[in-house]
Amino acid sequence: MAVVADRQSRNPLSVKYRRWGAEWIYYRSRCLYQRGWRRLAYGLKVLNTILFRSYIPPQAAIGERLELPHGGFGLIVHEDTVIGDDAIIFHNVTIGNGGARIGNRVYLGSGVTILGAVTIGDDVVIGAGAVVTFDVPAGSYVAAPKGKLFVHGNRYLDAGR
Repeated sequence: MAVVADRQSRNPLSVKYRRWGAEWIYYRSRCLYQRGWRRLAYGLKVLNTILFRSYIPPQAAIGERLELPHGGFGLIVHEDTVIGDDAIIFHNVTIGNGGARIGNRVYLGSGVTILGAVTIGDDVVIGAGAVVTFDVPAGSYVAAPKGKLFVHGNRYLDAGR
């Protein structure tokens, strides 16, 4: 599969698509929340939940150029979560249970679950269906349902906690 770099995104795994899904509503909600229009921000969060079945509270700090290729369907983000710039998050991803810190240019495949106050470094790829309950260093790959950590594709580390 050929990956075409998008001019707006700095993530090499980015593909061209229009941002009119849940991320568009989230950014408007976040802007209103920061300016003190809390009720209207929560109203947009409810609209996001109704239209896209995604729960992205305006308190969550998400960086620029977030991509939700499937419209953000089924995305659940805890309100204490911090996500860096150029993140790509597929459908049915859960980032919950207390303040995860996710770096820049992170790729989260469909069905990923991130639990606890974990830190995920920059340029990390987490494969579909992985459950992450541990810190992931920058430039790593995580795969398998138990969340096995692969560093740079050639060294295998057993992180199954």
